[in-house]
Amino acid sequence: MTRTADFTQKPVGAVLLRIVSRAQALLAELLRLSDRVPPVFHPNTDSRFAPVIFGFRYLKSPELFEERIEASADLLALDDEFRETYQNFLERIFFLFDGIVKYYSDVMRYLEDLQEGVYIESTVESVLVDEEGRQLLVEAVTLHGVLILLLEHRLSGPLREQLVIGYYRSRGSTDIPNFDAICTLCRSSPSPSVSAMASVASFAQLLQGAPPPVPSNMLMISRPEELLANFLFPKHVIQTMIGQLLSDDLYHQVRHYPNPEHRSTALSSQASSLYILLFYAPQMLHNDQLAMRGIVDKFFRECWVIPIFMGFTVDLSQAWDRFKAAKAALSPFIAISAASELVQRHTSKVTVLLSELGAFLSEGVLTQDFVLSNMSSLLSCLRNCNVTLRWLLLHRTTGSRKLRDAVAGNPAAQESALDTLLSLLLDTARLEFEVKRIYGDLLEGKQGRWEQCRAHAVDCIEELSEFFSGSKILSKRVADENLQRWFQQMSIQVNVLDYPEAISAGRKIQQIIAALEEVEQFHQIEASLQTRQYLSETRAQLHEMVRTLNVQESTLATVSVVSDAAYAWGLIDTFTERIHERIRAEPFTVLKLQCLFLKLRSIMDIPLLRISQCNSLDLLSVSEYYSSELVAYVRAVLEIIPVSMFAILNDVIAVQTKRLRDLPARLEKVHLRDYAQLEERFTLAKATHQVAVFTQGLLAMKLTFMGAIELDPRQLLEDGIRKQLVGQLAFALQSILVFTTGTGEELEEKLQELFVTLRSQRRSMEYFQDYVHVHGLQLWQEEFTRIINFNVEQECNVFLKRKVKDWESALQSTTVPISSYMGTDRGLSRSPTFMGQLVKKLLNLTHPTRSMYLAPMSGWFNADGHELVGLHTFTLLQTSLGPTGMAGIDRLLSFNAANSLQHVLNVLSEQVDDELVGKLRNLEGSLSPPSAIPDAGVLVYNELVAKLSNHQVWSSWVEKLAQIGQIQMLRTLIASHLRAASKVDAGLVSLGLEGLNAAVLDAITNTSKNDIHQTPLSGEGKTKLLVELRKQLQMCGLHSPHCAIYITSPPPEYLSLILFLVTLSRLPRYLLDSHLGTLTSKTKKNALDCCPLVVGFGTLLQQFHPSHIISYVQYLGQYIQTHIEHSSMGTNSDKKALELPSEVPTAAAWLLSLFKYVNIPQNMLDLCLPAPILDGIETK
Repeated sequence: MTRTADFTQKPVGAVLLRIVSRAQALLAELLRLSDRVPPVFHPNTDSRFAPVIFGFRYLKSPELFEERIEASADLLALDDEFRETYQNFLERIFFLFDGIVKYYSDVMRYLEDLQEGVYIESTVESVLVDEEGRQLLVEAVTLHGVLILLLEHRLSGPLREQLVIGYYRSRGSTDIPNFDAICTLCRSSPSPSVSAMASVASFAQLLQGAPPPVPSNMLMISRPEELLANFLFPKHVIQTMIGQLLSDDLYHQVRHYPNPEHRSTALSSQASSLYILLFYAPQMLHNDQLAMRGIVDKFFRECWVIPIFMGFTVDLSQAWDRFKAAKAALSPFIAISAASELVQRHTSKVTVLLSELGAFLSEGVLTQDFVLSNMSSLLSCLRNCNVTLRWLLLHRTTGSRKLRDAVAGNPAAQESALDTLLSLLLDTARLEFEVKRIYGDLLEGKQGRWEQCRAHAVDCIEELSEFFSGSKILSKRVADENLQRWFQQMSIQVNVLDYPEAISAGRKIQQIIAALEEVEQFHQIEASLQTRQYLSETRAQLHEMVRTLNVQESTLATVSVVSDAAYAWGLIDTFTERIHERIRAEPFTVLKLQCLFLKLRSIMDIPLLRISQCNSLDLLSVSEYYSSELVAYVRAVLEIIPVSMFAILNDVIAVQTKRLRDLPARLEKVHLRDYAQLEERFTLAKATHQVAVFTQGLLAMKLTFMGAIELDPRQLLEDGIRKQLVGQLAFALQSILVFTTGTGEELEEKLQELFVTLRSQRRSMEYFQDYVHVHGLQLWQEEFTRIINFNVEQECNVFLKRKVKDWESALQSTTVPISSYMGTDRGLSRSPTFMGQLVKKLLNLTHPTRSMYLAPMSGWFNADGHELVGLHTFTLLQTSLGPTGMAGIDRLLSFNAANSLQHVLNVLSEQVDDELVGKLRNLEGSLSPPSAIPDAGVLVYNELVAKLSNHQVWSSWVEKLAQIGQIQMLRTLIASHLRAASKVDAGLVSLGLEGLNAAVLDAITNTSKNDIHQTPLSGEGKTKLLVELRKQLQMCGLHSPHCAIYITSPPPEYLSLILFLVTLSRLPRYLLDSHLGTLTSKTKKNALDCCPLVVGFGTLLQQFHPSHIISYVQYLGQYIQTHIEHSSMGTNSDKKALELPSEVPTAAAWLLSLFKYVNIPQNMLDLCLPAPILDGIETK
């Protein structure tokens, strides 16, 4: 067992290994969450949540802040929404802060336990003496520093304070463990004061020009030593670790870089740790010039831009500028002359290295024999390539303008240098891939190859032995007993060579080769050409056995170490645009990119090493995060292929829709040339070929794994096509469905334009699907459905307290994101999505105060008789948006109806005070029983009806109720169109859903309580079935909006009586139009359409127990009979006909409309209005 295994299997090593693995998990979580911070928390962001987001000033007087919020109902509602929306994220980010604090406590406790002797025979010194212990302890302290610095870099101080206070307020409790330490960790550092000399220097830089842009992966932290001073480690431990880093090769990297020029690269991991540890001992940076000179000479003599962790870098020329000793030690090596010399050395190598790579990568060069014979040259080339790439890539990002100009040169030279570096990077990655593949095959087949060579050598020697025995003829018969015995003995010695004993076997093989060379000098052998040929072949096989024995895993490990590209993460983005240009020019460049992607896979080695060693549960999470980042980069690089394809696709759409003529069913011969359109069809064929070439280039990639994620080229192609398709569809929907006028003609024009656009895109996808090896129409339908549902979901946030944010949506995807783009001109609506715009357009056109619904025409008309929305409008909606769009509109309308019903109910509850309840109680007593005529006759209604008629609140309330009815009528028409379309286009689906719905209803209604647990329609299975069935029924229009239950709030007292009185207050405003067969407004001023108002009353009553609607209908029937009775009392019996008062036909028409639209059973109408009375009313 190795020393590593010995140490990590002891308690002292196992605990330390777990601590280090937890640091790696915390770093992955920090990087993950810092990319997902909601924009509302970023300082200087204009957010509506700003009044309820605070920094640490909140802790000084929390009562004042809470009182200000509680004093405002709007702020209270905003605060509740903020907590509901961001509670989960705040908890997760706070747990990260708490994890960092606990990590520091655990490391300190571990050091204290070592000092106190908790671990038997283990001290800090003994741990540092052990090879693995030294590595782990340095990593434990270094990673803590990395956590603090990355926390400051990725999450600014003000942002951290807002996140902590957000969690503190949402928790609602002051009893939070480690809260003081977390506040110390997250407190914003004060900005350093600017001295006079610094001001002069800044002014001088301003005169010289703007400083170069700082890459996002470069740490620019003003006072890192002050951040780490809040979490100090024992001084002697830090000094001991620094000493170990100065004196030892901690990770044994120097053996992989034998060239002294590569020492900085070999010790780069130690240099990163040393950079962090020096901030725990800032006195060395300030004052210890001798020590700093030694540090710089060993680690930073040739590199002043160094990687710290996962591609995050620091520029020592700026980071050490405030430290006297460090700056003095580094200054000679960052002088322009010294930097220029380094630049010249590395840039001069690029051309030579490209030539070497070209020679190695030539067709047919890299074979197994070549790799075996030239492995030393290959390793030397790979070392030089990677060291040169590393230096040039890192130092091109230096923050000093003078140094950057020295490294990168003028802009023209920069462009050329970047292209050359990209070529060097791609060729280096390709050579590494080929060498690893070939050498890996050699290593895997090492024993078999060795045994095969041994068998061949034995056969050759045995044949020579038989030749000299005289029994076998090679040229002429020769007999030599001595040679025969000698060759027989050699054959035995070769045959007994044992592969597992490689060292002794190698020595014996060398001796046998020497013996064979000596025996070749004998006259009998020298004179025989065939014999010499056999000896030469035998020696060749023995040499091959020696070379095979020299194939070692350590060589492959050297290749892996040398090819490490973790430093390039973040720097490689510089080449993305240039890679895109190369792919456009030559799609098969993708094959080289596959090698580059595999090279970048090395970034996962360091973060996952310790986690996998201790079998931590964080392994899956961390590997998935880094794998997803790698795959995201791969997608960003390869995205150019679907982008180029869709650029061609747009040209194809233009040709198909504007230039190609549709062929008629029958065509005269003389017109054949006119319809041939050879130029247009050649353009179409050329575009098709280009798309096929792009597809072929991507599909030529092989299936690979990027960490924990499988990278399938076909899936990459499909995802890229989906992403571009989503972008085009979303843009078309968002840009077309913008309304600037209030006319119905604009709606129909927009829908027709949308239909043409979507149809052309669908036709092009159908045309290309065979050439790009994807199911084009399936992709189109799936992504179109997802876009519609996503926008409906986001629009529904208006009605929800707990918002579903973009990144939280199950319909959103990081791979194929749906853009939330909205143009600057949103038209008359302020809706954030095109679905909201469309629904609001429909609601505005059919508003009860500006339109009238005519049932025979199934449409809404204005006062001039012009149709605003009708069957043609819904047909256009169906053809342009399809069933998914219609169902989305229906869902939005249902949310709107639920919100409006809740508002109506709240207003009604506020208006029902004690005084009104008393009057209603008295009136109910006067009207009881509903089947009898009240004693006071028609006068019994007058007082309360007059009160409700003149109150402005009730007028607004009634209008809101009419809008609910308007929504219900729209939903009914949508359901009717969906139902008709499903029966025509998907008859079997429609019939199947109807049958399933009937079966489920029958199973639910006929299941007794005793065997409820024995039926499959129970528990979670029942819930899932009903939810999914409801979705499918709504998609096919197999539902009745008038029977829908939107709210579950309890009804106010005397609901049916109040609605009856409100109805009586509205009836005088209408008269019965015999031509239209409906109630119409008497005056056009302040007109409110009667049909949606009746439906609104019915919808509100449907939300509660059926007794309420029964009482309402009974009150209306009693009202009609009371007026008929009152009219008959003043009429002579000898008159032929009874003159009915105007209230009776109006009330009867209202009641009949209610029965028509709300689907109330007919027997209730017969009970309220007996047939003779109803016949008389209809006659009149």
